[in-house]
Amino acid sequence: MHEWALGDSVIRAAEKIRTDQGLNKISSITVVLGEVQEIAPDIFVEIFEEMKRQYEGFEKTELIIEREDSELRCRNCGGIFGFNRRDLPFEISENIHFVPETLGFYIKCPSCNSEDFEIVKGRGIYIKEIEGVS
Repeated sequence: MHEWALGDSVIRAAEKIRTDQGLNKISSITVVLGEVQEIAPDIFVEIFEEMKRQYEGFEKTELIIEREDSELRCRNCGGIFGFNRRDLPFEISENIHFVPETLGFYIKCPSCNSEDFEIVKGRGIYIKEIEGVS
């Protein structure tokens, strides 16, 4: 379950910001989870709650989760489209979860049927905002 590694990365980044900026506490962290990789928000929150206990200044940190829909751009026709993970078999969905770039093996541009597209939005996870208190 790579959610542990992702949660660890978020908490370590916030800890670095806390120490670099001389903050006493981190009050909130806003994390964006992209649709393509489909990181389970409930599992991510549970992991975060467990991990934050290991760090000073995170006792009351609120984790705010935002979801980002997928946006794919076809390199052939320029079309912009998304996809619905529920339309894919479980095994394929899991492949995409671990390696989002494999998405091109399983779906095609709805306009021109090309498999050549890029993930513009909604790929993985990123920290949108960290708020702290001095």
